[in-house]
Amino acid sequence: MDNIQTPKPAVFYPPTMGQHTLSNNFKLWVVGFIFFMIFSHLFIRIAFPKAQIMSNELILSIVLGLILYLWTQELRDRYCIQGMNEEFVLAQKKLQNAEIDMITSLIKMFESKDPYELGHSSRVAFIAVSIARALNLSMDEQEAIRRSGLLHDLGKLIISDSILLKTEALTEEEWAQIKKHPQNTVNILESLKFLHLEKKIILHHHERFDGTGYPQGLQGGNIPLESRIIAVADTFDAMNSTRIHRKSCSKEFILKELQSGRGRQLDPTLVDHFLRMLDQNPDFWERDKIPEV
Repeated sequence: MDNIQTPKPAVFYPPTMGQHTLSNNFKLWVVGFIFFMIFSHLFIRIAFPKAQIMSNELILSIVLGLILYLWTQELRDRYCIQGMNEEFVLAQKKLQNAEIDMITSLIKMFESKDPYELGHSSRVAFIAVSIARALNLSMDEQEAIRRSGLLHDLGKLIISDSILLKTEALTEEEWAQIKKHPQNTVNILESLKFLHLEKKIILHHHERFDGTGYPQGLQGGNIPLESRIIAVADTFDAMNSTRIHRKSCSKEFILKELQSGRGRQLDPTLVDHFLRMLDQNPDFWERDKIPEV
């Protein structure tokens, strides 16, 4: 596991603009030709007032025709560029989603080594997004929370299996390695420049509301709201899942722990919201009924 390399983001090359739009050089040549015609006509009329090479009406018609041509082409070019920009944005989003899907696949491979962890990230993402939706957070915030839930344990990929799969109590040195996994995740995702909010959410999802968490010991409202939401979902699924060193906890124990964690480990307002959701949505207790996100 220590040799895992961070996937490199794909590169998108937009279509060649010259295939769809007039070049600036051509437009400059047309404008120059218009000025040349006007200047030449005025020069001839002044230098040779009796000469009648081209009528004013003909010159005006040609000039207006060229200006109309440039104007319509400019509108066409702008419409074309706007369409290309929209395609570029769509392609970038597709590439971003593909990169996230690739990393999520790595997480699923990692979770498959420990059947007790299988599906944990997807469940955390689903529960966290459900909480965010209940709080009426924006779609962008919900998407950032979904991605953060899927990726929040990515940093465990570079922690030794002898620590992750250990059935006995961890030593202080081993706990220190476990506590590095949020920062490990941020380091792995560093090459993905578009995950700014997600990196911040993941970095702080193990902070505690009373300030005794890690990695920075943030307290209360100084912890990003999205991180506090992930913390509630992560804590619930951890207790509701069988782990290598214990069986899943009872509903009574989980509800009691969530209540006792209010204001200490977890945001009390978010706990209250989630407890109401658990009461209204019993499927949250059924791990197999929580869909992939």
